Amino acid sequence: MKRDILRFTLIAAVMTALLSCGSLRHAPQDPLSKSETDRFAANHLYMEGVRMYSEGRYDAALDLMSQSLDYDSASAATCYHLAQFYLSMSDRAVVAKYGPLARTLMQRAVRLDPDNYWYRRLLAMSYLRRNNPKEAIKEYEEIVRRFPSRTDALMTLAGLYNDINDFENELRVLKRYGRLEDMDDELKFQRFLCYLQMGQMDSAYYEADNPSEVIELLMKTSRDMIEHAETPMERAQCRSTLDIVMNFCDVVSKYEPELMAPYSQKSVVYFWLGETDKSLDILAKGLSNVKTDKGKATLYNIRGDFYHTLRDKNRMYADYDSTLMYDPDNIAVLNNYAYYLSLDNRDLERALSMSGRTLEAEPLNATYLDTYAWILFRMKRYKEALGYMEKALRYLDSDNPEIYEHYGDVLYMCGEKEKAVDSWHKALQYHSESTTIEQKIKQQKYLE
Repeated sequence: MKRDILRFTLIAAVMTALLSCGSLRHAPQDPLSKSETDRFAANHLYMEGVRMYSEGRYDAALDLMSQSLDYDSASAATCYHLAQFYLSMSDRAVVAKYGPLARTLMQRAVRLDPDNYWYRRLLAMSYLRRNNPKEAIKEYEEIVRRFPSRTDALMTLAGLYNDINDFENELRVLKRYGRLEDMDDELKFQRFLCYLQMGQMDSAYYEADNPSEVIELLMKTSRDMIEHAETPMERAQCRSTLDIVMNFCDVVSKYEPELMAPYSQKSVVYFWLGETDKSLDILAKGLSNVKTDKGKATLYNIRGDFYHTLRDKNRMYADYDSTLMYDPDNIAVLNNYAYYLSLDNRDLERALSMSGRTLEAEPLNATYLDTYAWILFRMKRYKEALGYMEKALRYLDSDNPEIYEHYGDVLYMCGEKEKAVDSWHKALQYHSESTTIEQKIKQQKYLE
């Protein structure tokens, strides 16, 4: 009989060690431990609690674990598992009720076994669940000190510092992670963001492998943030972020004055903010510094688009001419230039030639087909225009009110009045912004 008891005790001890994530339950010498009988009872109740939990009998598991802790309050493993049980419950009200008890149990487990990674990790996570990043950071700092090979904890710690805008400490942790994992290159962008938000622009520049791509990404992100901001405070914060990116553009221009991206992106942002003069000044500066044909073409194109918005047609056409001089195969510019000429009813032969080049490049592009058809319409070649309009509609992949209005115009001139009115109705249905569409429908005739 004694031999059976001894065997059971040995098995229980081994199972306890395995089920507590590698942590051994405390030896009898612990000052809080009780009699040998109490320890045996605690072990037995603990093992039964683990078994009940694995079978999904959570109430029984909690009861057994609690009894185990009554017999041996110095058992770090029992404290850990009991805290786990409380924190893993699906009922939020129960978790909130027993959250403080769970943290107390975890703190006791850590105090009893300070070198157990899993105990400290659960304690840190409990602080996070309580929205207490300060204590969580303190615990993770201790984890990475005691367990330097646990680089996953380093990345968690870096994320926590980022959440509280402590970029200096985030940078420190990232550098350590990069050394341990030999991942310095992979972390360049995260280090770049730290330097950027710390205002250390020169250091940020040296961390940016491709400044042009970085600038474009940051500008787009900042503008999206401003557009989706819901309160004045949020918009102000987003604008502050945008200003940081603009400052970075200046630093990039200092080191690489011939790079196009800082000028193009800053000009777009200033124009978007309504600061037209600044926008045009930056483009002029860029055109004097950028040396590549592609770069110059891009800047002229942007300025041409700005002049189109400002209704300065002469400057718009001049800049589009300059764009095509440096980039003669720019399909988007060829299409826009041709379409604007058709709207002004000028240089239609040249417009048709430019539009034809876009169709050579993309013969199934509905927008380019519409432009070509509209130029033919302006040239009073209505039957030809109708064929291209019908083709444009076949390849249209989204509702386009302008194309439906044009189709109606062409149909009307081809003598198909009823179909024309139907097409104008579709344009209106798709939220046409045309100033004449309603009158066309009302009068049932084409209007300029």
